[in-house]
Amino acid sequence: MENQIVAKIPTNISLELQQFSCLPDEIIIEILLRLPVKSLLKLRCVSKSLFFLLSSSQFMKSQINFCVKECKDVNFRLVVAVGKMCNIYSLGLKFGEVDFPLKHPFGSCKFLGSCNGLICLTPMSFKLMLWNPCTGKYKEFQDSYVQSVGSCYIRYGFGYDVVNDDFKVVKIFSFAIDEVKYENVVKIYSLRGDSWKIGEGFVSGYMNAQSGVFVNGFLHWEVSDCRGSGDCSEIMTLDLATETYGVMGFPNCEKGNVSWGLSVVGGNLVACCNYYPNRTDMWVMKEYGVEKSWTKLVSLLSPFGRMGYISPLFVSENGDEILVKLGTDISLYETRNASYKSLEIHSAGYRLQVQAITYIESLASPHVGDDW
Repeated sequence: MENQIVAKIPTNISLELQQFSCLPDEIIIEILLRLPVKSLLKLRCVSKSLFFLLSSSQFMKSQINFCVKECKDVNFRLVVAVGKMCNIYSLGLKFGEVDFPLKHPFGSCKFLGSCNGLICLTPMSFKLMLWNPCTGKYKEFQDSYVQSVGSCYIRYGFGYDVVNDDFKVVKIFSFAIDEVKYENVVKIYSLRGDSWKIGEGFVSGYMNAQSGVFVNGFLHWEVSDCRGSGDCSEIMTLDLATETYGVMGFPNCEKGNVSWGLSVVGGNLVACCNYYPNRTDMWVMKEYGVEKSWTKLVSLLSPFGRMGYISPLFVSENGDEILVKLGTDISLYETRNASYKSLEIHSAGYRLQVQAITYIESLASPHVGDDW
């Protein structure tokens, strides 16, 4: 969230809290914002004053804002879905045990995006879901379709519209015009309105990624000149606030048989240039929207015998360790000795069904006006 939101304690609550603390209201808020979400959930049971304060939309926005801008490695989580099982792992310099399993029986799901602590996924056919793994709250809603003749390719995107204080899901239906161009019909779901609407359509090349990457209020998809071509020509962007489109260039890289992939690491847009089967160059956009700020972060050597392209999930604060999805495996890459260590978090029988996404713990609610 880009706008700074500072929670204020209502007068009646402030007076009651002062009976238990000699600290000013501003200090109390700063302390509360730094507590883990699970601790905040417990504190709401201490008194009515804390319940109403910690349940207020103002405090929730302040907590999300603080979490997005100030949180460290330890607050990140990795969600891995393997078949019908979904587990959550803690991230940091040392990767810990499972925090807790996902109780809701999603079945075989597909992650579509993560933003401000919420994950968008498809738990089953004809349904979509927004889910906060930290609080356990979720919201199911109907997927959207268009009447058409012939087949089309489906692309999704999920992010937050800071101007209208709204989470949005974007669904793109791509119909082939010829071997190069596609006509795209767009539908947009608003969490605040709990409804779908028709967005502005556009014509483009083939959109490679099934899910767009959300950074700085924009969704991003890599676009190639034709289907099956790994050599992407540009990045297509969608501003969720204005619902308008734009284009962005990739970093300058070596010529050859390459394939681009997009992701987000540390709040920055990351472009991975895959030189199959030798290596992957990981580029980060230091200043959003400025193509000259593309900077090569690291070259990751492809391990022998592994299939699939490398996609980064997380980079440690010192940059020595990079968590990657390598085909169907989740591995930790050590930059100092260019070695991989598989996390071995799934069995070989489910290799083709592995889904992985990172998120930050927050109080974000999938329900508008929710008081927890």
